[in-house]
Amino acid sequence: MQLSEWSVLLLLLKLASYIAIAGLAGTLLIRFMCGNSNVAGHHLISFYQLLKRWQITCVVTGSIAALLQVPIEAGAMAESGFMGMFDPFMLEIVWQSVIGDQATFRIPALIIALISACMWNVKSDDNVAGYKNGAVILIMLGFIAYSFTFTGHSANENELVKSILTFHLIAIASWLGSLWPLYKSCTLLPTSEVKRLMHYFGQLAIVIVFVLLISGLTLLLQYLESFSALFTSNYGQLILLKLLLVSAMLLLGAWHKLFLVPQITQQHHISILKRSITVEIVIALFVLITTSVFTTLVGPPI
Repeated sequence: MQLSEWSVLLLLLKLASYIAIAGLAGTLLIRFMCGNSNVAGHHLISFYQLLKRWQITCVVTGSIAALLQVPIEAGAMAESGFMGMFDPFMLEIVWQSVIGDQATFRIPALIIALISACMWNVKSDDNVAGYKNGAVILIMLGFIAYSFTFTGHSANENELVKSILTFHLIAIASWLGSLWPLYKSCTLLPTSEVKRLMHYFGQLAIVIVFVLLISGLTLLLQYLESFSALFTSNYGQLILLKLLLVSAMLLLGAWHKLFLVPQITQQHHISILKRSITVEIVIALFVLITTSVFTTLVGPPI
């Protein structure tokens, strides 16, 4: 693994893109989970306002990362310093590559997602309009997730593998991206609503983990030529590190579902839950960093 200023920049762009898609997917999941809530209006509006701000922040972050991808790739190829980012010849080469295809596919989806997020009326009682707004963002989320298959070690795979990778990415983004809204719900929503939200999330998490396991195993069989490569290659070792971190998150999730959430009756229990979610968020960040490293700097062993 060779590191340069450009590879670090590309790594940061990938990390920003992952955080953006996780934030978008997680807020969308929590929005749908709150759809049938009976909580008092002002509590729910405050929580929805937070979700809307976070959605917009994530989409803007993802858009900036997508816009910077082409000039930074051009700068890395030019090897002539900062001004290489503006070399017309290099920019044209990158734009005509899969990087350009990815940008022309991802940027319009991000713009539509941003417009939809801005148009979400958090004070409206029209549930149908809210669901339509969320559906548009969900479709754009699918396009954005699929655009990740244009580059990296999945670029030359068939459509079935790309589709599995897209589902895998949406599933883990929904899980990781839900943590921050869940943390904030402990402050903005009544105790009973936090308990209801965490209970529903625990049930959905079972489905998400199932999708992650099936899709993750399928992708591993596709990318690794032998079981031993999981231990002997840099790619395999990073996969093992990611599995270890995800396992730690699973244990925390099980603790929430089986012990913490059933006991939530007082603010003291909410404080314990917030601390536990904070630990889970830190682990989730390491999962995203690890994923960024092995999708940007390290490819599967050949």
